[in-house]
Amino acid sequence: MKQHLKRFFHSRRSARVLALFLTAALSVSAFAGWQAVQFRYFTDTLFRQEMESDTLSMHYILAHPDAYGIADDMVCLTPYSPQGQEQAQLQLEQCRKKACSICPLFFRKDTRLLLTLLTRQLESSRAEAAFPFYAEPLSPGSGIQSSLPILLAEYTFRSKQDVDNYLMLLTQIPAYLEGIAAYEKEKAAAGLFMSDSAADKIIEQCYEILDAGQLRSGVHFLNVTFAQRLQNLVQRGLITAAEKETYLQQNHTVLLDYVLPAYERLGDEILLLKGSGTNPDGLAQFPKGREYYALLFARTTGCSRPLPEVEALLTARLQEDTHALAHIMQQAPDLTLIAPEEEFPAQAPSVCLHDLQTRMQEDFPAIPETDTPPSCTVKKVSESLADYCAPAFYLTPPIDDITENAIYINEKDTPDGLELYTTLAHEGYPGHLYQTVYYQLCQQKNHINPARNLLHYGGYTEGWALYVEMLSYDYAKEYMAANAAAGSVSDDSLLFIDAMKRNRSIQLCLYALMDIEIHYNGADYESVHQALSKFGITEPQVTRNIYDYIVEEPVNYPKYYVGFLEFELLQEAAKEKWEEDYSDMRFHEAILETGPCPFDILWEELGIEDSQ
Repeated sequence: MKQHLKRFFHSRRSARVLALFLTAALSVSAFAGWQAVQFRYFTDTLFRQEMESDTLSMHYILAHPDAYGIADDMVCLTPYSPQGQEQAQLQLEQCRKKACSICPLFFRKDTRLLLTLLTRQLESSRAEAAFPFYAEPLSPGSGIQSSLPILLAEYTFRSKQDVDNYLMLLTQIPAYLEGIAAYEKEKAAAGLFMSDSAADKIIEQCYEILDAGQLRSGVHFLNVTFAQRLQNLVQRGLITAAEKETYLQQNHTVLLDYVLPAYERLGDEILLLKGSGTNPDGLAQFPKGREYYALLFARTTGCSRPLPEVEALLTARLQEDTHALAHIMQQAPDLTLIAPEEEFPAQAPSVCLHDLQTRMQEDFPAIPETDTPPSCTVKKVSESLADYCAPAFYLTPPIDDITENAIYINEKDTPDGLELYTTLAHEGYPGHLYQTVYYQLCQQKNHINPARNLLHYGGYTEGWALYVEMLSYDYAKEYMAANAAAGSVSDDSLLFIDAMKRNRSIQLCLYALMDIEIHYNGADYESVHQALSKFGITEPQVTRNIYDYIVEEPVNYPKYYVGFLEFELLQEAAKEKWEEDYSDMRFHEAILETGPCPFDILWEELGIEDSQ
């Protein structure tokens, strides 16, 4: 009997332990489920609010907003205001606290990564909020005044509702630009206004990009592209010819009555503020400029290394490339950085893109299968924008419609031949277009949270594009050798491509170093002129233009070149870590499927320790 009682009490105790264990497991499971639901609700709300506050950005991110619970007839272009800025900071802090309160212990890998990225981004925004009026929305090279017309010209019309929304957006531009002007007045009051030379460029752009004569005669690119997009809707039967004529008149009226006066008023406001800027040099000359630059550098490049370490990396790479270029010149004493007699065979953009897609197949994974393969159209930058645009750029498609892609070529700055080939590698394959489409298809396949698309990492995206651009010089040598007109290619022609690759690297590395010198170490024009002169850049007007551009566009060159270096360092570490299991295909696939993020997180996601 005692033995039976002992077994009875033992079994009861085991049952109680099992029940407690199951209760605890169910509690943990319920907690994990609740956390997942909370996070999804949080990110969905954040995504929807961001989309609803900026219709222009939403249209470029979503082709079908109704599928995400966002009404497609809501039009908003939220202008800046001090009150709105205060409210935004309160919401930012609430979001930060909410993100920090979520436990990702049982999240999926991609969801855990999103929480890490979102928390990091919110912390970064909080830190930058301590530097009001240091940001510049009207930079001469990439400011709102020049980018807004391009975005309007490329605003896709998929339905009649899109046309109505577009015209409504145009009527909101005056209030939007008035908000920018108000911000610039506050910058001036804080002693942080732009230099006179930068102001002159902004004023000129405001008066010339929206050319009054072209608008009135209906030949401005905003008139022409609008008509082309309407005709597409007519051909698809989505609007009638009569509706097209009505829309054309409405667009003509709105451009003249709303958009043109708004640009003229912005130019007038900057003209009135000209002279209030006290600093013609870099951010280091402002009271807290060095601290702000360090934050801006980390956020923009995605590089968490201390700036002195970055300088050391750049200096070492500059020396390496300089010595390599000198060695090439010793091999071919008559070689110059001007194309030799043998012309580069590929002259048309379509030929270049086709060849690049073919040659990359051994090194890069194929784009995931989809019902409608992505297309690419190469377009020319309008002549009225040529002076204000980059040599080339790629406009990312909506995340839910990646079939149509556009690359713009600024023919004023991008010649044919080798430079066109490498430019299309940067913007197309295996550059921006390929990386964007590949990752978006991975997102769709794995049902990744759309809030991931709210986070932008310039160092990853531009670093990747420069990384593959450098690879494309080797593709160019293969292509030239295979397509030489006489059946063979001269050694000088191949050495010329090697020299151009090194020269491109030297130029960008040098400018990235100058960026840190100007904005963090406080270098003035004279010291930059002397540094550039050592590399053969001696013309004062040229060095002044380089200096002014870097002053006006802080961290632009490092975004490209430091990102590129991070990918090379990561590749070296992957080869050492993976040993015989390493391949370029595996390395590239791991990067592409992880997606845009800061580099320290990318190292972690690939399971590689940074030894630097």
